[in-house]
Amino acid sequence: MKFGEKLIQAGLIDRAQLDAALSHQAQTSQMLGEALMELGYIGEADFLKFLAKQFSTQYVSTRKLSRAKIAQELLKVVPLKFAEQRLMFPILSGKGGKTLGVITCEPQNDEAIDEVRIVSGFEEIQVFVAHRDAIRAMIRKHYRGDINAFDMLEDANRIDSEAEKAISTASIQIEEDTRPGKKGPIVADLDDHEARISHVTSSWTKAIEQVRDSSLVSDNDFIETLNILVGLVEMQLPNRQGHSARVARMTKVVSERMKLDERATNHNITSAYLHDLGKRASLHLTLLSIGASKEHRHHAKRYHLTPSRLFDSVHLPRSVNNILSHLYENYDGTGLPEELSAVSIPLGARIIAAVDAFDDLVHNSNNLVGATLEPEQALARMKKEGGYLFDPHVLEALEQVTREDRNGESVVADQEVILLADADPGAVDELRAKLIAAGFGVREARDGQTAMDCLSNGRIVAAIVEVDLEPQDGFEILERTGSLRIPTFLMATDPLPEVITKAFKDGAVDFITKPFVADVVIAKLNKELSSQEDAAGSASSTSRAVTQPPPAEPADERESYPEIVDPETGITIEVEDDAVAAEDENLPAPSAVTISGVGGSKGNIISGSLDGKSALSLMRALSAKRRTGLLSLRLGEHKGEMYFQGGHIYQAIVGESQGEEAFLELASWKDCLYRFDPEQAPKSRVIKTPTGKLLQIAALSI
Repeated sequence: MKFGEKLIQAGLIDRAQLDAALSHQAQTSQMLGEALMELGYIGEADFLKFLAKQFSTQYVSTRKLSRAKIAQELLKVVPLKFAEQRLMFPILSGKGGKTLGVITCEPQNDEAIDEVRIVSGFEEIQVFVAHRDAIRAMIRKHYRGDINAFDMLEDANRIDSEAEKAISTASIQIEEDTRPGKKGPIVADLDDHEARISHVTSSWTKAIEQVRDSSLVSDNDFIETLNILVGLVEMQLPNRQGHSARVARMTKVVSERMKLDERATNHNITSAYLHDLGKRASLHLTLLSIGASKEHRHHAKRYHLTPSRLFDSVHLPRSVNNILSHLYENYDGTGLPEELSAVSIPLGARIIAAVDAFDDLVHNSNNLVGATLEPEQALARMKKEGGYLFDPHVLEALEQVTREDRNGESVVADQEVILLADADPGAVDELRAKLIAAGFGVREARDGQTAMDCLSNGRIVAAIVEVDLEPQDGFEILERTGSLRIPTFLMATDPLPEVITKAFKDGAVDFITKPFVADVVIAKLNKELSSQEDAAGSASSTSRAVTQPPPAEPADERESYPEIVDPETGITIEVEDDAVAAEDENLPAPSAVTISGVGGSKGNIISGSLDGKSALSLMRALSAKRRTGLLSLRLGEHKGEMYFQGGHIYQAIVGESQGEEAFLELASWKDCLYRFDPEQAPKSRVIKTPTGKLLQIAALSI
């Protein structure tokens, strides 16, 4: 009988709960028990008690472990690397010195039990069952010296009387103060990447974990990585594309408005990016929705700890975990989970709660009012709850920054502003976020009249305008921007040829067909503004994040370069005279790369082995050469595929994963076999993220 059926037979869950947990398990790659506990269908004590009974052993609760004092000698008999790989922790030794007690989340794993017997040198191993997160916390606390390792784990029920008796008689001492003794625990070398082996729920959480662990990555780099990775996740969710990026951006501005220092602001931004991860995609929880819906409140009770648990292994700052755990606290003290009130609620949580609800009202048509609101309407709705759900001071700051945003003003006095005019805000969300990330201010307009009014703002240096606006359309706005000498890009979905012709005739810089790649638009915008500055004799701009590749030399001045060998892959590469960087992405190196001489000839199928090398290097080579075809990879029993079109990564598949998530996993493979078939072209593009960005993230995370 399957494990889930046994739980139903025992009366611990019902069929609907099992089905929901299995679905959640498929999304997160958790064990079934973890999925059930995370969804709130079964308590820790009930589950561990059932598990212990199934395997004729005993269990230890998270609360008990958080207060356990472990002898330093025990940490020496089980190495850190083994403990992290097998998620087993030594908790006691028998009086005769022949028995070692260990906690594990897999008491049925006989292979691991045999290994710990060999590693420790003890003749007998006594197994106790514990929660996976609690075991990780024990490892961090006692091996690595993290005294706050248990802070964000929920207190569970006490262990039953039999386990209590067994543990107490086996001399696990309970300490009132959880800080280490004077000698302190063994602290492992944090630079030893091989020792940092931890369980993660998917390849994008792995990427976040490894980027955060790197001491060479700054807060800004980490935040930029979160922007991209979280964007990949939300890309597949209806009504949620760009949500976390918008919340993070507004959280930053509100935090600065409230005079928070840079560190606190960065922690708030990090929390904003992570606040929805791991929660149900079918509904969006905000303070407003929780207050209005019993169903939302019910789910808030289940999910309030999910983000902090999901990134438990990432070692986020304590303040970030504290913010993530209190996003559903009401200002008047009636919220979840601890009924904190006013200043007892972390300020970051109060800011994100307000910004999250505001964005939900403005951008999500499935919100509690059933329609998107104008910013003024959303603020008016939220101000009714000031002092009850929301911090009035936060609402005041939010109102100030949204008013400035609508008026085209900027937090930075000399910031250049781009007019972004489109009736559908969802169509330009990504572009708006990336313009802000590139250092621009953005003034949005949803109709022609507002766009015309915006042009009176002297800071506007360029305009990106949808043709189909009312009452004034894009061509009327183009006429106005022309008189003001403001470079203007027109855009439309499936435009007719005569519309494009008219746009260029009337003076448009370029015509953008929707849907578009935001990085392409920003690259073209930067190029246009740079050319204007050059024409005016001004110095090159230092405020823009997107740079253009150097122009190709005239044909008669180009040189031929000899072939060289890529030291990373061993693949023959040559710099060619037709090397031009891709217009729409930051692909590797202006110099092109030709793959040849490895199991095949140029232009034909090539194959070989990347002994000691990463697949990422091969992907870079294919992108740099602008190759089209199918890259097949094999690592042991695992197989993966990746489609290239002109050097751009269109699709990646490994197991049941597809798209960006599959790409990140394949990029981390090493010592794998490869085969590239240039005759297999992709049928459609699934991966929308620019290839240059994907390669940058992969380089940070492996």
